[in-house]
Amino acid sequence: MRQRETMLGEPWFMVPRRVILRGADIVTPDRVITGGALVVEGDRIAAVLPVVPPLGGEDVLWVSGLIAPAFIDLHSDALEKEIRPRPGATIPAELAIMEFDRKLAGHGITSVVHGLCFTETDGDFRAYAESARIAAAVRQHAPACLVRHLLHARYEITDFGAAPTVERLVEEGVLVLVSFMDHAPGGRQFKSASDFVRYYAPTLGRDAEVVLRLAEEKQRRKRDERARLDAEAERLADAARRQGVILASHDDGSAADVAWAARLGVTLSEFPVSTEALLAAHEHRLHVVMGAPNVLRGGSTTGNLSALEAIRRGGVDSICSDYYPASLLHAAAKLYAAGYATLPEALGLVTLHPAQALGMAGELGSLEPGKLADLVVIGERGGVPVVTRTFRAGSEVFVAGYREVAPTLVAT
Repeated sequence: MRQRETMLGEPWFMVPRRVILRGADIVTPDRVITGGALVVEGDRIAAVLPVVPPLGGEDVLWVSGLIAPAFIDLHSDALEKEIRPRPGATIPAELAIMEFDRKLAGHGITSVVHGLCFTETDGDFRAYAESARIAAAVRQHAPACLVRHLLHARYEITDFGAAPTVERLVEEGVLVLVSFMDHAPGGRQFKSASDFVRYYAPTLGRDAEVVLRLAEEKQRRKRDERARLDAEAERLADAARRQGVILASHDDGSAADVAWAARLGVTLSEFPVSTEALLAAHEHRLHVVMGAPNVLRGGSTTGNLSALEAIRRGGVDSICSDYYPASLLHAAAKLYAAGYATLPEALGLVTLHPAQALGMAGELGSLEPGKLADLVVIGERGGVPVVTRTFRAGSEVFVAGYREVAPTLVAT
């Protein structure tokens, strides 16, 4: 709770000036306004005007295309790739964070929830000690960044040696979200040990034999130490709830997986891998998050549930970038262009709905008077939607140098 409150304060972003954006269509939660204007005063949206009185002077910023809420990324693993762009090659965390921050602003993302994995695998870049160091670096550098950087601990339930570290971060107010993952072969994402090895050997940069032993140890713990596994998960969930930290499940494969998560107090279901799990998540009133790359590609990289199929069923509340930040804009554009959603509905999946999931909808996620002026201007270059300007709390943190930008995604 403390983290969410402090991360919305932006003292160095405060700009005591008035800006009026004109010339572009404005996307509100339920309609698209043509010929209107959006008024920003300081760090807040002062007005959304459907009919514009005579306005001019130095306060007016003429833009083309769409004015939309800035994107909120509920789940991003991409910082891992910034720090470790290939196995064995590690970039200093502080450098990676600051450079990734600039990329996020260019993608129209002003709030990102970094997913850091907490495993107990010795020497693994996802090991809990390393993830704790990265979390500390993010917190240290976040005040100097262009966008908000929030933290999500991804707790591997078979790696209960990592639980004390995650609990400490919860108690320190470092985290906004904790998710419970189970990558043991035999269910969820990996149906067999060979599937696990095929994915993780290149990802971790380790020999297949080493990764196979890791898979077998996960399976052994689930078989022989299930009581301890459940007890650690319940203890961690209790600690998180006391601190107001949001709980999520990850890669639910069955109704039983969802029921187990619901008993822990989970409110988000990330990437359900089957229709059964998707339907169960809705029965338990969980907020379902699917990956924007899945939407863009038209399917899962591992043959699991298609995000498009889940959206067709009306079963998706938000979409996140997962591993590819640019995908938020382009997935929303695809959903609108293909007729899956209206423009406000498509953009709501990456703006208002994620804000609701984080408990931040009173401040972020839509263009409404009184909210923080987090917004993007979207145009088109070469037939591709592009972010041309990004504002965080009324300050412009990104502008593209395109000489000429055409309108795009205009409602029909």
